Amino acid sequence: MKKIFVFLFIIKTFFCFGQEIKVLDSLLKTPIENVNLICKEVGVSTNEKGLVNISVFKENDSIQFTHLSYYTKSIIFSDVPQIIYLSAKVKVLPTIIFKEYKNPLLGWDIVCGTKTANKKIVSKSTAELLEDNTSITVQESQSGGGSPNFRGMEANRLLLVVDGIPLNNAIYRSGHLQSASTINPFFVEKVSLLSGPVSVAYGNGAMGGALLFHTKSNLFKENSLQIHQQYESATNAVMFNFLSNYRTRKIAFTSGFSIKSVGNLKMGENRLHGYENWGKDTFSSKGKEQLFTSYQQADFMHKTHYAINELNSLTLNTQYSISSDISRFDKINDENMNGNQKYAKWYYGPQNRLLQSILWSNKTATIIYDGFKSTMAFQDVKESRHHKKTGENLLSNRYENVKIYDFVLDFNKEILAANIAYGTGGRHQNINSTANLSDHKNATFYNPTRYPDGGSVVNDYFAYTQLRIPLSKKLDMLLGGRFNQNNLTANFSTPTFSFSKVKNSNTSFIKSFLLAYKQGRNIRVSASYYGGFRNPNIDDIGKVFSKNDKDVIVPNDKLEAEYADNLEFVINYQSRKWQLQLQLYNSKISNAISREYSRLNGVDSMLYDGQWMRIQMNKNIESARINGISFFGIYSPIKQFNISANCNYLKGETYANKPLAHIPPLNAKLAFSYVFKQHEFEFYTKYNAWKYTKDYDMEGVDNLEEATIDGTPMWYTLNLHYSNKIDNMLSFGFGIQNIMDTHYKTFASGISASGRNLILSLQSNF
Repeated sequence: MKKIFVFLFIIKTFFCFGQEIKVLDSLLKTPIENVNLICKEVGVSTNEKGLVNISVFKENDSIQFTHLSYYTKSIIFSDVPQIIYLSAKVKVLPTIIFKEYKNPLLGWDIVCGTKTANKKIVSKSTAELLEDNTSITVQESQSGGGSPNFRGMEANRLLLVVDGIPLNNAIYRSGHLQSASTINPFFVEKVSLLSGPVSVAYGNGAMGGALLFHTKSNLFKENSLQIHQQYESATNAVMFNFLSNYRTRKIAFTSGFSIKSVGNLKMGENRLHGYENWGKDTFSSKGKEQLFTSYQQADFMHKTHYAINELNSLTLNTQYSISSDISRFDKINDENMNGNQKYAKWYYGPQNRLLQSILWSNKTATIIYDGFKSTMAFQDVKESRHHKKTGENLLSNRYENVKIYDFVLDFNKEILAANIAYGTGGRHQNINSTANLSDHKNATFYNPTRYPDGGSVVNDYFAYTQLRIPLSKKLDMLLGGRFNQNNLTANFSTPTFSFSKVKNSNTSFIKSFLLAYKQGRNIRVSASYYGGFRNPNIDDIGKVFSKNDKDVIVPNDKLEAEYADNLEFVINYQSRKWQLQLQLYNSKISNAISREYSRLNGVDSMLYDGQWMRIQMNKNIESARINGISFFGIYSPIKQFNISANCNYLKGETYANKPLAHIPPLNAKLAFSYVFKQHEFEFYTKYNAWKYTKDYDMEGVDNLEEATIDGTPMWYTLNLHYSNKIDNMLSFGFGIQNIMDTHYKTFASGISASGRNLILSLQSNF
């Protein structure tokens, strides 16, 4: 009897095991979460380990394996193997593409996402990488940069995060930033754009969302060596990228090195807009060539992942980026009152960023958590700006150095059917600002600093929580909140102002709420409210700065945090051939920081940079609203072919009914992708509508002076990409961007976009 019992137990165990299968990525061999298995009205989904029990199906059922990012596969129940492999689509859809404790909410709360790994053509800059998703527009004032804009939130109102570490620092300004360019696109594996309640977990600067960059990691995948070489004709750019993965039983390494040399950028020749001289700058253009736009950049990355045991692991992450001097193209073309070239030189010094972090992941379950992540990080950011006016002998040099220390604890706990994520941490920043005037003999003289010359310190402390409560099988409720305490001290060692120290303190509390409804396997709807905030930083409070040589901004220690109250409605539809997403959103910005003419010590002007200028201060004087609609869709009539489209429209204005800054015009993208054996084709068109002069912000942030007299004209481009996987070791890529060689500028940009651009790439895998 005992033997019979054991035999039956083995049979039962085998049978039960046989009902659970695993779904993996066919290339990466990694688990795929949220794969839907459907037959008639019956359906189940894979968990975070790619596992799913299929006992709900019958023997003759034809099961469809569907996922937004993968091709659908149909298998008869009796033929289902223990492991199912799905192939990724050419275009990755907006879906959840990562798992971390700060995002335990839904499987579909990513606004847009793209995978960049294994692409045969790599964008030469992060700006180009971001423009692949038309929910993000990018402003460029010079080559080698790019300032992303999401829903009218740009610069210090849009949070950039690399591997969980915020890049935004105490000198991020309200104008256009080039900081994203220090992220090497070749090292980026995934880009995710978060809005809605999830952004509450990321805090200061995420007023409308957070842009997450996930760099490549081995994580115990197969050993590999990849060499990527690329050439682009519009800039005579040459790129060389190296990436290696090596693993042992407990340790995995990922190392990357990238260099690029970019020549002067050639603008388009076909002027469909009708403005013959627009972009042909007197002092900085020669035919189609835009002078002073060449630069070089080198990037390094190394990760070590150590599996201490089944429950604990450590990840060490080092990233370093450095560029050559980068000329400020739009400034070099400025004219003085006599119509002559205003600046003989105007350039940024090397963009220099070092990031080091250590991540401890623990999966030990206790009464207060099921696991946690502890992150410690250090960043050392150096930047500088240099200019000399025509006819002057002295070069103005201003240097900034920001050292940032982060510590974060993130926890996750499941209680019955609910899921709670919570965390706490702090950030310490030291800002050092120096300046001098130098002559041709390297002799130096006094020059006022851009930021307080006695050094500045900024401290942030925070705690957050997010709770998911399933109200029914179809309805989920999400609640979240974040508390933040910010303290700032800036010291002035020179008697330029009436005060020697500036202190500022702000306490913020924001909350979020979301209801999410699922109708069957096809329709998902959510409605949410979420708050965002940004504390005034050193750039707001302590900066001494002149943009136009007419006005000078001076410090103001009375600033308070600015806030955004966001409402969002999202509907998703998915079927075997269709994936659709529609977003409607409204943002109310209150207490916004804006410049205003002011008096200091009873006077309205002061001597700065050798001339008298009117005094301005940043003040909390503005409120504004932004309304927008976004659409994304993919249609896949057959396995090898799909059509994707997205479109975005924004309208922003102050409560005084004036146009709001940073509002891009309507933009759209339509793409056709086809895969045939080892061949991949993609043809796409990008479109931007007019931005008329009357719709520009008049404070100067939108760079109206770089547009035509009527504004920024409508433009569109036609583009083609082709790649061929010759064998397992060698891949070839070919592309033509802006086939019609159209001349255009993206909104608020100081430099013309590239004309017809031939791209050749060769990728070797060992």
